[in-house]
Amino acid sequence: MAQYKESTPFGIIMRVLGDLITLNILWLVCAAPIVTFGASTTAMVSTMFKRRRYHGVPVVKTFFKEFGKNFRKATLINLVFLPLMAIAIVDYWFSFQKASGAVYYLYMGIASVALIAALMILTFAFAQLSVFENKVKNYIKNSFILAMIAPGRMLLCWLFFLFPWGILFYIWYPYDFLAYFGAFYLIWGISGPAYLAVMQLEKVFARFGYKKDMTEEDEG
Repeated sequence: MAQYKESTPFGIIMRVLGDLITLNILWLVCAAPIVTFGASTTAMVSTMFKRRRYHGVPVVKTFFKEFGKNFRKATLINLVFLPLMAIAIVDYWFSFQKASGAVYYLYMGIASVALIAALMILTFAFAQLSVFENKVKNYIKNSFILAMIAPGRMLLCWLFFLFPWGILFYIWYPYDFLAYFGAFYLIWGISGPAYLAVMQLEKVFARFGYKKDMTEEDEG
């Protein structure tokens, strides 16, 4: 079987898809303990930024290098993100299962605020850590500032993650939805949307000095 050249469009597409599969598996394995969710997410996103900046980036080596390099800060950000998600989930559950009247709207409001705050941090904080040096509190604070500066790109990033599941649900529900859902999730369910999100975040971060075309010497 003839080998394709990476410089051809087909070769580039195959290399990107292969790297995304690898990153998706690495993310799933390393994020599984939950407490390492932040470090795993930062490692995946950082590898994507570097992959788009430089040619021939070894994704496995880069992933684990970034995982260790950013572990402490990513975990601290995670300690803010996870409680917000927990509040949102618990309050939504309580609203639908137990609450009524004014209490229902109160818990729905708290849950919605917590969820939106968590998604802003998820969208921007770990990505900032991937490309900028800063303090943890500034990563979190700047996430809310960036959400106000670029709300359209933020919503687009969220849409990237929601759209594939909507398509799968529409096509295969209720027949074999879980089977297709699981297969897609294992292959590209996180890394695919994340890669599209990184392309949007590059444009947001460009306003603050990020340069996609920098060399490794410039970055160092």
